[in-house]
Amino acid sequence: MTRSRTLWALCIALAMLAGCKQRDDAQVAPEAQNEAEAGAAVDAASAPAEQAPSEPTAAQAPSEPPAATAAAPDAKAFDINTIPVSDQPLPAWPYVALPAGYEFDHADDLAQRSKDLARVAVWSGGQLLWVEGRVFEDQIDNADGKTYSRFEVRKNVQQAVEALGGVRVSERSFDEATYKANEKDLEDFRQEFSSIRDAYWYGNDADTYVIRRADKAIWVVFQSSNSQGALMVAEGPLPAAPAG
Repeated sequence: MTRSRTLWALCIALAMLAGCKQRDDAQVAPEAQNEAEAGAAVDAASAPAEQAPSEPTAAQAPSEPPAATAAAPDAKAFDINTIPVSDQPLPAWPYVALPAGYEFDHADDLAQRSKDLARVAVWSGGQLLWVEGRVFEDQIDNADGKTYSRFEVRKNVQQAVEALGGVRVSERSFDEATYKANEKDLEDFRQEFSSIRDAYWYGNDADTYVIRRADKAIWVVFQSSNSQGALMVAEGPLPAAPAG
């Protein structure tokens, strides 16, 4: 009897021990799983992330070819319609009289300094124009007993042109970019009309005037150093007004 009770008690103890172990295992399993999941999350955060494909942004997306647009009009384009028409009587060719004490180099034969048809450049202050027509060009010197004054000659040329209804459109030559864009044509012109060539080097002082007549435009270009000047007169068709 005593032995039976002892075995019974031992069985109960073993059963209770097995139940406790199962409960412990059940509690440990979720904790281990939580630790494993936490470790995986840490590993995933430290590992280089794979960037999911996304649609290109506006900066990345390939742009479509821009639609063709009309060129904007040149804001500096010369408009002959802004110049008043002059009906003042014109003196003998080349129209511009020099002040007393000054003369053209070829004053005794101005015809040899004129061409019935030539192509020359004029600078309007914002646009390089090419004029085809009658052209005169010569140097200006002081006569005997007269000291050359750049200021005097320039002032008198201005007064003479303005008396004919002319307007000064620029006081300096074009910039380097304009010269480079027209270098071949300008160098050909400067070689042919060498007396006025310094007026056609970028950044130089040079006065350009236009006399607008009803049927033509007369351009006058004056350039001077401190000891000698030069004048060009070009007479040709009225330039076309800018589009728009």
